[in-house]
Amino acid sequence: MADEEAIQLKRERLAIETHEYFWHTCPELTARWKAAMLRLPSSVLSDLAIELQGLELVTKRVSLEPGKAHAAAMDDDVPVEDLLDRALASMVHLSEAADTMTRLLDELLKT
Repeated sequence: MADEEAIQLKRERLAIETHEYFWHTCPELTARWKAAMLRLPSSVLSDLAIELQGLELVTKRVSLEPGKAHAAAMDDDVPVEDLLDRALASMVHLSEAADTMTRLLDELLKT
């Protein structure tokens, strides 16, 4: 019973993390990028493009996790709890990368 409860709690946390990222973090980051594109010089935007590539790489890695999790679950090689842990870690990493980008944009837009 405790295992099922732990799994359910992890599923709920993953749903919350995913919702938070797509409904709050992404729109805020997009708004800051729009402001940056309108206000910052092209030399700064070029440097930011490199940072954006890093965020894109993290995003791609996170988007691969569901496919990996599905394949592992189909083979019964990996326990569900481990798959949820990996998915949660990926979402946390993505959120941290987006938060870092948001702080960087905020600093640049204040100057």
